[in-house]
Amino acid sequence: METINFGIDLGTTNSLIAKFEDGSVEIYKNPLGLKESIPSCVAFRGERIIVGDKAREWLLKDPMNVFASFKRKVGTDENYYITSQNDTISPIALSAHVLKEMKNFVHTGEVPQAVVITIPASFDTIQSNATKQAGYEAGFKEVALLQEPIAASLAFFNKHLSESKEKGKWLVYDLGGGTFDIALVGIENNEMKVIDHKGDNYLGGVDFDHLIVMDVIVPKLIRLTGNMQMTEQIKSRQKVFEKLYFVLLLKAEEAKKELSSSAFTEVEVEYELENGNIEDFVIEVTREELNAVIADKIQGTIAMILDILERNNLTKNDIEELIMIGGSTYIPYVRESVAVETGIVINTKADPTTAVVVGAAYFAGNKPKQREAEVKPKENTEDSGAIGLKFGYNKTTKDSEEYVSLSVTNFKSGCFYRISREDGGFDSGLKALTPTFGEFLLVLPNRKNVFNIRLFDEFSTPLDAVFSPIEITHGLFNLYGQPLPEDICIEVDDLSNNATKCEVVFARNSILPLTKTLYKEISKTIRKNSDDVIFINLLEGDGGQHPSTNKVIGVIEIKAEFLTNDIIKGSEVELLVEMSESRDIKVSLLLGMTNQSFNEVFSPTKRYVSALKLQDEISELRGQLRLDLDKALRNEEFEFAAQIQTKIDKVQHLYEQAKSIRNEGLTDEKYQIDEAKRKLAQQLYALGSSNTKVYRIKERFYETVELLQSWIETFQDIPDRFKEGIKELMENKHEVAKSNNYFIVEGQNAKANKLVNNVILYTPTLLISYFHIYASLSPQEYSDYRRAQTEIAKGEKAIERQNYEELRGILLSLSSLSKSDEPLEVKIKGTGLS
Repeated sequence: METINFGIDLGTTNSLIAKFEDGSVEIYKNPLGLKESIPSCVAFRGERIIVGDKAREWLLKDPMNVFASFKRKVGTDENYYITSQNDTISPIALSAHVLKEMKNFVHTGEVPQAVVITIPASFDTIQSNATKQAGYEAGFKEVALLQEPIAASLAFFNKHLSESKEKGKWLVYDLGGGTFDIALVGIENNEMKVIDHKGDNYLGGVDFDHLIVMDVIVPKLIRLTGNMQMTEQIKSRQKVFEKLYFVLLLKAEEAKKELSSSAFTEVEVEYELENGNIEDFVIEVTREELNAVIADKIQGTIAMILDILERNNLTKNDIEELIMIGGSTYIPYVRESVAVETGIVINTKADPTTAVVVGAAYFAGNKPKQREAEVKPKENTEDSGAIGLKFGYNKTTKDSEEYVSLSVTNFKSGCFYRISREDGGFDSGLKALTPTFGEFLLVLPNRKNVFNIRLFDEFSTPLDAVFSPIEITHGLFNLYGQPLPEDICIEVDDLSNNATKCEVVFARNSILPLTKTLYKEISKTIRKNSDDVIFINLLEGDGGQHPSTNKVIGVIEIKAEFLTNDIIKGSEVELLVEMSESRDIKVSLLLGMTNQSFNEVFSPTKRYVSALKLQDEISELRGQLRLDLDKALRNEEFEFAAQIQTKIDKVQHLYEQAKSIRNEGLTDEKYQIDEAKRKLAQQLYALGSSNTKVYRIKERFYETVELLQSWIETFQDIPDRFKEGIKELMENKHEVAKSNNYFIVEGQNAKANKLVNNVILYTPTLLISYFHIYASLSPQEYSDYRRAQTEIAKGEKAIERQNYEELRGILLSLSSLSKSDEPLEVKIKGTGLS
């Protein structure tokens, strides 16, 4: 089994590369200076591209052509402007330059073709896929991703965990140069699993450096120079002061490091006075000042720790230790604050700067390459008739035996196999060869175990075929899998509330890879060649929130012009959603009525926003706010009404902007509007607007349940399965009455509405009754009366034949043609799915 073996920690401030080999990890050093890491920094000097320490040095001289901390913007549409080349470059391309440089660290002459790259656990799907793209642009043929807290955990547990503590729960606190993650990790039966996590992609050492500059150094420099406008000059990016900022940022980073071991340090600053003279200033920065400016940030990380414990029903006594990694955990205040506030034992045995790359290499050493070549004999490989073997096994284990599965190509009956360990301590004996087979191999502890496999013919004569040995290293933990950081959802129509909602496809913390098939219904009749569109909108975030508050992964737009026939409301749609371990997403859709398939692998690097969908979402927000405004005015809540009116004005402005953009434009404006819309939506649902909707939904829910109850008493031919459903709804009335959660109440109401439809369609008495109601409508109450007359005639014949299946389709068709189904309010377009 050929494995990836190479791991890279692509950090915000520094990057490293390592390789797993023979049960251990080697961190490669930079051939220039022999340091294990290089700064994740890229400089452009004419035609030259400089990466690492030399690039970082140019920050002091030419900051407009030097770029760092770009990891935090990977996956966005923001580009960096290179002054010297009058051109732009993306965060992906900058990351690729760093990855290319890492290849030069491999001194063995080997050129890595596959690699594991680490990412923050809180990276969203698009950020993750953009990181993979950077790997491909760097020349790697295969790129796998590993979450940084998992990598750090593998490094720590495989090196520092004692035999007496091979079961329990730990917290991994990863505070790096640009990102923060806290992960709850469980160990049981030699298997490591990430149970839960939280994180912030914009919290780390670079933020501390910025705070030192703006809150400590600049105020002192203002007092020394008398330039009271300095803060604004830096923020407005005036050329001289922009350079000054980058110089101070570099010096702040050095000061921060020195304050980890000293009570104070001094920063030397060259400052150009108004008369053009250069004056040198020496500014003292103390550890107390550093602690004061980062205190709120560290309290935020502690709040995340406490939140993880609370939502997993744990106390500090349930946690063995809190493992600290990441360069920013060298700061004494960080360690002291976390220890005091949480009461959990702090473990700093893992090297904060190398733990992630070591863990990445451990993972890579047990990660098979995707295009694993068939294991063929080393000799006679040109002979197409030679027997070949494919192996499947874990290269690392903490068990006393490991299972190996094998499959045979060019199988020949009457042959035998024998597996033996090199030291002679294990021998499977001679066994009959079958097309597929497996064997438990005994392994010696804390070492690399090598097993050889030989083949024999029916006369026990060795076959002229030598296979690559099976190599299993004992003493390492297996990884249960990588958890999904956020819910993956699709957006579906909420017809009863003239809105849309999220439906969870994959729940957060589910272990990747994942596959799920969904069966949905078309929520409205779609006529071929009309302007209607079916949206398959894939979202990432909180499945319990409104769709507009979550991030869009991708959208499939199925326009009516693509259809071969009309699609009737209620017809079935089959959706297959697949997500790989590295978060690639593939969606396959089958329209049952037209037998058409649509497939999409969503872009790994760019965020797509549909202009039409965006207008629809903003219109929905505006409608909800207007309802809240009316209620506030009726209740004479004038202060609250003023807040709502301000938001309506903002939404209206956004709507006018959205109307002027087109899908084909793919401009920054569309993404900016979408981000502004998401933030407004979050504020809207935080305002309590959903409470107004909850009250209305509760009223409809109670009315629907009463209607169903009356049907139970009146109609004897209601199928038993629906009677059970009605009974369950009655039992849930108390839950609905107590809850003020919009999504819980709406969920029960949706169940009730669906049950009403099913009872009508599958209860013959009600089915015929509702058909006659539609048959008695006047011509003015149909959008196409001639077509309705045809359907009514078909329905009468279906009743005569007692063909209720045909009658169901006819009733659905009449419903879609009836104008009475259209509410007086303006309906949103929706997704087309329910």
